[in-house]
Amino acid sequence: MMAFDPYRILGIAPGAKPKEIKEAFRRKVRHLHPDAGGEEKLFLELKRSYDFLLEKYSPLRLEIVKERPVKGNYVFSFLDVTAEELALGEKVTVAIPGPMIECKACQGTGKNLSGRKVKCTLCEGLGKIDLVKGISQVVCPECGGVGEKWLDLCPKCRGKGVVSKDIEITLKLPLGARPGDILFLSGEKLKAGVDLYFELIVHEKDGFYFEGNRLVIKVKVPFWEVALRGEISFRTLEGYEKLKIPEDLSREAYLVFPRRGAYLPDGSRDDLLVKLEVYFPTNLPDEVFKKLEEIKEIVKEDKNGSSNS
Repeated sequence: MMAFDPYRILGIAPGAKPKEIKEAFRRKVRHLHPDAGGEEKLFLELKRSYDFLLEKYSPLRLEIVKERPVKGNYVFSFLDVTAEELALGEKVTVAIPGPMIECKACQGTGKNLSGRKVKCTLCEGLGKIDLVKGISQVVCPECGGVGEKWLDLCPKCRGKGVVSKDIEITLKLPLGARPGDILFLSGEKLKAGVDLYFELIVHEKDGFYFEGNRLVIKVKVPFWEVALRGEISFRTLEGYEKLKIPEDLSREAYLVFPRRGAYLPDGSRDDLLVKLEVYFPTNLPDEVFKKLEEIKEIVKEDKNGSSNS
């Protein structure tokens, strides 16, 4: 299966700007659109390439920066993504601090309403204070008229009486980002009061992981397939593919698939490393062990026969 190459499909050079991308799309779509007699499969491939490249310039695409912030109004957090999401520059959903709202847990009082409380000493539990004895009264400023005071702070707002309501937003991972990179989105682009910074944490999923800057797919191969030089099926970023096991395969081997790995900053592709791991199942049926013993004897006889000749 050929690697997805949007630049090749649109007929433009890597790193092309939005204007060039749009011009190339308009030029090709005249011939490839089904309404103009074009093949639907080729049109869809062209449209996918166009959308993919324009998303590189999305205002909500994160940028790679060299270091963490040291000053300014910002939020710094960790962003956990899969190796496949990072390799493809996928969209991710993150939560950022939103506007401050009244804390529902304490009704804006900042106190733990289910915690400890004592009688208000200023009004002696009455909730009101006499301005002129027996004639004029006001609400007690110390307890707010309830006659009691809560001793503990609200555990949700920590005594502030307000909390930040998180907002979920969808961001694009930058092409070429790698594990440990610092990603940035300005508050201006976000139309918010704070800049966003994230440190990339990348975890393995479905066999994909990074070794340094290279994307690796781990493929476990049973020993009998190695011995028989059989064919195995494994995932790539484009889907499942089949591969014939090489004659000189070692216990742990890497095969290189050129330009099938993670995207680079200019939209081209790095190589994909396919790591073949030979494994030996532990719970094999007795019949299998008998066959292995037979194979062992055959190999031993063949070896002895070769030695005597």
